[in-house]
Amino acid sequence: MPTWTIAAFTHRGRVRPHNEDTVGIGNRILTGDMDSPLVITAQTGCALLMIADGMGGHVQGAMASRAVLDYLVAAGDRLSDPASCAQAIGDANQHLFKIMSEHEEALGMGSTIVGAVLTAERLVAFNVGDSSCHLLSAGQLVQLSHDDVPQWESGYFGSRRSHALTQAMGGTSFPVPVEPHVSVDPSLAPGETLLLCSDGLTDMVDNQVIGESLRDTKTPLQSVRKLVAKTFAAGARDNISLIVARRSDA
Repeated sequence: MPTWTIAAFTHRGRVRPHNEDTVGIGNRILTGDMDSPLVITAQTGCALLMIADGMGGHVQGAMASRAVLDYLVAAGDRLSDPASCAQAIGDANQHLFKIMSEHEEALGMGSTIVGAVLTAERLVAFNVGDSSCHLLSAGQLVQLSHDDVPQWESGYFGSRRSHALTQAMGGTSFPVPVEPHVSVDPSLAPGETLLLCSDGLTDMVDNQVIGESLRDTKTPLQSVRKLVAKTFAAGARDNISLIVARRSDA
């Protein structure tokens, strides 16, 4: 059975007054401003990792990201199965619109989602929006997720000119379905590293520096600390959330 070492951190950054992101590790939910990263070492057949980046102002954005993660944590078994993963995310999107219909102040709230399910056999990655999932393998950083941004923005990793999204969960006053991106890859090999993050990291730190930071650190905790430090040094203009996971033989 594999051993997963996981480090996670979320914070409002230097500019934003509140943190609208929500982070999930298994059934543990992280919100607000963390003083230091959380580290978990787990020997388990399945590890669920997720980050939701809320939109619509503090109250609505935080409410949206938390609602999405609460729903998907409860649907964890469906996320681990590629055949039902996309439908579970679609159901979470409908759940968000149901909340909006019941709470007028929440109308138009929305969230991105990026997640990964780690098992001994495979890695299932999924996303809607521009929060992203990356794999460091053989020294190379590969993005497993798909950024839902206008075509003219694609390819400008770390230098986006706007925060326009082509799809998100919620985000409108009337129900709109989503088309989640789901990928299936072999499980992490010992020593490989998985990074999940909100755009608060990738807008501040470019792809090359992210890859170097993951390569030059020995543990997920060191990786998270280094990436957070680089984000804050660059200005940390948005909320920042990230999860770093590595596998070692049990």
